[in-house]
Amino acid sequence: MNKKSSGQKPPLRICHLADAHLGYRKYNRLTKGGLNQREVDVNFAFQESITRIIALKPALVLVAGDLFHAVRPSNATLAFAFREIRRLAEHSKAPVVIIAGNHETPRRIDSGSALQLLEEIPGVYVAKECKERFVFAEEGVAVQCIPHAALTQEPRVQVRADDRVPWNILVTHAQVDDSWVSDFGGVNFPLGSIVVHEWDYIALGHVHIFKQIGLNAAYSGATEHTSLNIWGEADRNKGFLEVALPGPKIKFHALTSPREVVVLERIDAGGLSPENLLSAIADRIATARGGIEGKIVRLELVRVDRESFKHLDHKQLRALRAPALHFALDIHYADRPEVVVLPVGRKRKLIEEVRELLQQFPLQHSSAGDVEGLILKYLRQLEGADEASDTHAP
Repeated sequence: MNKKSSGQKPPLRICHLADAHLGYRKYNRLTKGGLNQREVDVNFAFQESITRIIALKPALVLVAGDLFHAVRPSNATLAFAFREIRRLAEHSKAPVVIIAGNHETPRRIDSGSALQLLEEIPGVYVAKECKERFVFAEEGVAVQCIPHAALTQEPRVQVRADDRVPWNILVTHAQVDDSWVSDFGGVNFPLGSIVVHEWDYIALGHVHIFKQIGLNAAYSGATEHTSLNIWGEADRNKGFLEVALPGPKIKFHALTSPREVVVLERIDAGGLSPENLLSAIADRIATARGGIEGKIVRLELVRVDRESFKHLDHKQLRALRAPALHFALDIHYADRPEVVVLPVGRKRKLIEEVRELLQQFPLQHSSAGDVEGLILKYLRQLEGADEASDTHAP
């Protein structure tokens, strides 16, 4: 993509993964060893990714942010990540470049980064806070890294490709458009703010599904179902990318280990007796291909009569749900007041959403500005509490 003719360049193969979210925990289901089952699932998926990448023998491996789910991962999570990244570097013999995403970036610089530990592994290169460029002469490639913290700096970082090397790659962890939002906290980084055609490949992290953006940029997606709305991504495979240059020719490798997420067709419970509603739930569960054993399942019930639901055979309902690892039964009662839904548009800050919501309601005893100020005060207090938790966590 840069000014040199691609015909004069030696071919290059890259593996690109992101959003492993090691240390992610969900639901109250434990393994026989007492570990959170979802945390173990996330580890298995990452382990499969590493094994398959080693088998592909790429010249370079890119990890585009959110390797960890939290700023302060547990000792067990740190040890697991260290072992797997070391295995990747030693067996693939390829440089491994890792950038920090929003989940593992502390709000205070003096808090440090868990990614520092991985820098001790030979062949591993980490960009934690500032934009950094790593040049690998043997592979003929320069990797420009823009971690999450660098995107939050003002003025916005400016990066250009290096024509002195055959291949130029950009790695960043950001929300480059609003068409799919998997997680909050990502910085908006429109690709129009850089000279896109200068880069042979742009490796993106933050969006949890495989998504190609133009000809030379792509999200690899997450390696397990860890987004805020896993139901919206239930039918999307998790995996990593193999990228061949020149091209780029992008190939998605779907993983086999991520736990299956099932969204059952909703049930309209309007007018159904308790017995008929329970029968409808059982019938809907039976439609799940391969059953619901060990899966993460969601079923919505709409127009539910409170009195009817109260007289449901809840013991039998629990038995129907029990085979699933987690069964989310979302109940929308018929007498529930109408919910105000803000229009979906460009991604905005929380306070912008609050301002719009305040405009929809007449305030009798306070001004919108007073209420907005109070909300901001509480948000700052919450951020301070989170930071204190990050700093004192074991």
